[in-house]
Amino acid sequence: MFSRSRLMMSGLVVLLATSTCPASDPPAASIQKPAIVSGESGYAAMISRGYTPLFNGTDLTGWRNPYSYGEAKVVDGEIHLQADKKFFLVTEKKFSDFRVSVEIHLPEGPANSGVMFRAHVDEDAAKKVYGYQAECDGSDRRWSGGLYDEARRGWIWPSTKGRSKDQFLEHAEESQQFFATPRVRNALHRNGWNRYEITCVNDVIRIEVNGVETVRFRDATDANGYIGIQHHGEKGQTYRFRNLFIKELPEIPALQYASLTEQPPLSIKRINETVTQIDFGTVAFGNIAMPIPSGRGTANVHFGEKLKDGRIDQNPPGTVRYGVTPIRLGQQRGTWVVPAPVDTRNVQQSGLMNANPPAVLTPPAWQPVMPFRWVEIEGVGPDYPFDLVRRRAAYSATWDDDASAFECSDETLNRIWDLCKYSIKATTFAGVYVDGDRERIPYEADAYLNQLSHYTTDDDVKMAARTFDWLMENGTWPSEWAPHMVFMAYAEWMHTGDTEWLKLRYESLKSKTLLHRSGEDGLVRSDEDDQTRHDIVDWPKQERDGFVFTEINTVVNAFHIKAMEQMAEMARAIDKQADADAFESRVTLARASFQDRLFNHDAGIYRDGIETDHSSVHANFFPLAFGLVPDQKRDGVLSWLKQKKMQCSVYAAQYFMDALFTAGAGQKALDLILADGDRSWKHMAGSGTTITWEAWEMKYKPNQDWNHAWGAAPANLLPRHVLGAQPRSPGWTTATIRPCPGALESARGKVPTPRGPIKIDWTNGEAFDLSLSLPDGMSAVVELPAPDDSSGVFANGTPVAATKRGDRWHVDGEVTGSVRFEVK
Repeated sequence: MFSRSRLMMSGLVVLLATSTCPASDPPAASIQKPAIVSGESGYAAMISRGYTPLFNGTDLTGWRNPYSYGEAKVVDGEIHLQADKKFFLVTEKKFSDFRVSVEIHLPEGPANSGVMFRAHVDEDAAKKVYGYQAECDGSDRRWSGGLYDEARRGWIWPSTKGRSKDQFLEHAEESQQFFATPRVRNALHRNGWNRYEITCVNDVIRIEVNGVETVRFRDATDANGYIGIQHHGEKGQTYRFRNLFIKELPEIPALQYASLTEQPPLSIKRINETVTQIDFGTVAFGNIAMPIPSGRGTANVHFGEKLKDGRIDQNPPGTVRYGVTPIRLGQQRGTWVVPAPVDTRNVQQSGLMNANPPAVLTPPAWQPVMPFRWVEIEGVGPDYPFDLVRRRAAYSATWDDDASAFECSDETLNRIWDLCKYSIKATTFAGVYVDGDRERIPYEADAYLNQLSHYTTDDDVKMAARTFDWLMENGTWPSEWAPHMVFMAYAEWMHTGDTEWLKLRYESLKSKTLLHRSGEDGLVRSDEDDQTRHDIVDWPKQERDGFVFTEINTVVNAFHIKAMEQMAEMARAIDKQADADAFESRVTLARASFQDRLFNHDAGIYRDGIETDHSSVHANFFPLAFGLVPDQKRDGVLSWLKQKKMQCSVYAAQYFMDALFTAGAGQKALDLILADGDRSWKHMAGSGTTITWEAWEMKYKPNQDWNHAWGAAPANLLPRHVLGAQPRSPGWTTATIRPCPGALESARGKVPTPRGPIKIDWTNGEAFDLSLSLPDGMSAVVELPAPDDSSGVFANGTPVAATKRGDRWHVDGEVTGSVRFEVK
């Protein structure tokens, strides 16, 4: 069993712990777990996520009954099974690796069903269909979602004496306890529809019931077989099935959404009699094409991200990349594609890293790619046409270098922008956002930061929505990464305004708020396993500013509350008013408990959690970034944070900088971005790297990647805060223009939106002067810096009504088109 089973079993401890909380109404049932979307919407939801129907809704094409008894018929778009003995309806086609989704409705009374997968049919046997089954258990035992081996080995997970082989009885107690936990025990809607999702990749089997993972097990008995549905044999009972879909794996998004660009060398240098070094100027994911060298014997092509003493570093630190590919001379004519060496970890679909979902593959036709800037060709003579060597670099097929721009009066900040913008471009190679080159899998927090920066650098951004769908099926382990899925959906909705996309995914988000771990006071609980493994706060561990983990911690609860606030807003947008009310009620409860239990009134700041007086920067900038700090406490929290340095990772720095910019401390944010030392983007840009790093320096994360987009936060921070353009309503129908100049003298740029670019150009001298151009169909609320001695705002030379609030002039009403503002 995967280690993740320990996470699932922890639910018992978490829910028992909540019994000590003050009494209050439990969360409304409607927001605790996903509802099953029926009819055309349910069908459309699956199609939009790349699934293929197994059942066409009108007849049983593609299915067969291997038995001489049992009736299967189509009724109102459903498959109905009736029989007085157990039988299975199975597909005509076999499948190997896949994710299958089936909705089941059990009849009243004694009932038992399930979904067969990788199953077999023996026409001559009494029990014709055998193999893996995802159990649908209508009895009081409630083992729905269990893994059963029909007509062969019996119960696998859970296991029980008399009905399981000895090899599975070793985990009988553990597995039965797991199925007794309330979240798993209550996953099935006994008198309603239930969605079963089964994923098989190599020997890994995963089963989910209504969004609750019930099985993650490794078993290599069967690698392929049929899909089947079961009637258990109760006379007079009708078993109903609908929305049967499959997605065959692996998915390779880059097949459709990324492409190769041939790039000539930037420089060529003969190192010695046998080695020539080629520099392509930047790091990119790719390989090379080169004319086939003449001669006999072999040569080597070395690929590298890093130089040492003027040569490619063949023993680089961490996960900084180096590799060598041998080639044979004179064997063919024409041009040769030289593939990059394969790192097995970033192509694994079911490796030994138990917590990891499958790696995102690149198209086989590309041949393997890796990140590199330099190649050294060893063993080819000086007369070889090195100038004809080309790097085949992979990027998003729709990337537009001209979609965005940023330039300001600080040249270091300009270099940081260039570095971070290119980092976003270079890491689009897989068609979805991945974590660099160590594993090549999406992680929720990484993807969200990547998404924010992709929106501000490119004008055709569909990769965020694709990555969201990928992560909903291939989630990772940290507690706070689950609420990031709500953040991703909310950001996509705000960027595009696409409520239909949101409707098709809204229900699945209910499992991502951590609500199942919350108590009667509205706060999320963390058991021992959560505190030691799942609650991440920041990464790597030494970047946590001494954070003290407790049962109720501030960071996890800040994410929980913010996710529920966004869920309430999205629910109202798609006319789920009861859900919106329920989420808002829960937010009110959790906010009150958050302030009461986690704020240190004596110190005027937040503590890390209950039962500790330690206060990390994380326990304060996350609540500030999420708008959870009450107005009367805000100045104290901000004042304390302004005394701090960059005491967090490049990931958490996104939120630290957001908090400072939003709270009116933009200069402090700029100071941290531009700080001397090795914990700033100034250091990263000055290092010579062309893609941002996973950490500030190797000493802070010795195994870090040098091609990690979560280190590229200034790609969104500078347009959103220094230029000051952010969406105010879904789809950018209205924007907020709120520049944060700090001590900068000027800034200008272009911020892409689905309606067209916003162009901003401001100078910050004796007066603040801003020229703004909005695309058609967009209006904006404008908030301008308000120096103490300023008296008003002029628009196109004419005084306009504006209200001074704190350090901002708020222009009354909304503006459209092009306008020049002056603050005097």
